[in-house]
Amino acid sequence: MKTDGIRACQSCGMPMSAKEQFGTEADGAPSKDYCTYCYRDGAFTNPGITIDEMAKIGGGMMSQMYAIPPERAEGFAKEQLSCLKRWAGREIPLCESCGMPLARDEDAGTEADGSRSTRYCTYCYRDGGFTEPDLTREQAVERYAPMMAANLGMPVEKAGEMVARYLSTLPRWRE
Repeated sequence: MKTDGIRACQSCGMPMSAKEQFGTEADGAPSKDYCTYCYRDGAFTNPGITIDEMAKIGGGMMSQMYAIPPERAEGFAKEQLSCLKRWAGREIPLCESCGMPLARDEDAGTEADGSRSTRYCTYCYRDGGFTEPDLTREQAVERYAPMMAANLGMPVEKAGEMVARYLSTLPRWRE
């Protein structure tokens, strides 16, 4: 199965790139949307789980991995989950540079012809080009990590790890 790089599970948000990380459809084919932990044989492994329960699980993992206070980690997880297909009812595209959800037309950047970008947000991309074309992934981590640390009440070093890991999943920053 060709995965076009890394894809996020549309139920829990787990990054998926290896074939074994993808769930399976009823016919045994790999799911294009869901991971093996959330989806097998064409059905959710836990069909009754709520977004709050999923956020508690995901938030618990983030709290342990990145030293985020549990209540903030759960809130952040819920915010991220709310953009996924299972919870939003549709797949909401993310900016391929910063990861911002492109939920509304005004969130999208613009192409050179004035049309809305389907790949990038208004903060990263305008008039057919990046707003900061020379920005490196390392510079992006340096810029975003302190904001993430302040927002989530976590150590800036852990925020840097989290931001670096996340940016590496986005097309603009993949090596």
